[in-house]
Amino acid sequence: MDINDFLAKENGPSWLPSSVTEARKLVYIGQLLALVFSLISVFVGIISILTGNIYYGIVSLAMAGVGMIVLYMLNENVFDHLDQGRFKQASDSLLIWSIVGIFIWLIPGIILLLGYLKLQAIFQPQYQQYQAQQYQVAPQAVQQQPQQPAPQQPAPPAEHAPEEKKVEMTKCRKCGVNYPSFMHSCPSCNEPRH
Repeated sequence: MDINDFLAKENGPSWLPSSVTEARKLVYIGQLLALVFSLISVFVGIISILTGNIYYGIVSLAMAGVGMIVLYMLNENVFDHLDQGRFKQASDSLLIWSIVGIFIWLIPGIILLLGYLKLQAIFQPQYQQYQAQQYQVAPQAVQQQPQQPAPQQPAPPAEHAPEEKKVEMTKCRKCGVNYPSFMHSCPSCNEPRH
């Protein structure tokens, strides 16, 4: 087995959004720390067995084994999904493996959880919907004008009342997020609009 079977590459593709790149770096740091903790656990387990503390040695080796499984699964279920743009699947897998990581190694598990929280920024809408507001004149400006009798003009028809402009929204067929129709792809999953 090669070390590349357990560790992902440090940097992902250049097209990844900044929040995903930051989350990927945190997960990579958590993966490195989990590898270091697992290797230390292997050495401690071997030394414990050789010195006669068999129970502690077996527990230590078991924790190292589970840690190596988590490392392997992170590479396969998180980094591969991130590098291919499947952020939702990567997020779901990362949550599971960060919780498992917390029970095995506390510090790497917390760093993985921080990476999960950073990854959630990609799912936030990247725009804000503003409602049109009518311009209101300050009461002081109205009082300063001399009052003149209003000319008798017919009331404008109701159809000429100012209308609010609404942005046409499109629903993503893949993830179900509503986004403005002028965008060419979904801001959440990058699925092109058809």
